Amino acid sequence: MVSHRFHLLCISLALGFLSAAFPDRAAASVDDRLNPLVTLMIQRLQLSREVAWYKCRVGIPVADPAREARMLTDLKASGLKEGLSSSEVSRLFVPQIAASRRFQEELIAGWRSGVGVPTMKPIDLATEIRPRLDRINHGMLSQWALVCRSPFDWADREEALRMLQLHGIPAEVARIAVSPLGGK
Repeated sequence: MVSHRFHLLCISLALGFLSAAFPDRAAASVDDRLNPLVTLMIQRLQLSREVAWYKCRVGIPVADPAREARMLTDLKASGLKEGLSSSEVSRLFVPQIAASRRFQEELIAGWRSGVGVPTMKPIDLATEIRPRLDRINHGMLSQWALVCRSPFDWADREEALRMLQLHGIPAEVARIAVSPLGGK
């Protein structure tokens, strides 16, 4: 019977060979054209933690349909300047808004049950968090203008999903956020 260590050695050697034979695939985390967009998705969702903590402490609901509608309208107007149609902007940002809302709800539910409750004072939503969120949104919009008409496949989406999860984004939240990248 072959030992477990021998199997691990064989797998390690095979992976090393594949990395040497295909260095671009082994080293790349996500398609270079998508990396800036995925990085901004991660930043946006990480900022959702701050939004959630503020809303939890102040006692305001996560969902804010009026604010979300205004934000989407503003992004569509900015998207036109980037050469994007309203539907192209919606294709990216409707899932981002839904992912953020879902993440906030999950975080607040956990905190209310005593799991991982932050000890810091919340950052002000209006003066600190939203301006940062707006910058990230506009960065995402610019990146989206560069790639939204490109074909995406399941590998693009799965790699983006993996990157979000590596940064602490829950699987279902990450799935929602990367859904514009195609490949069901």
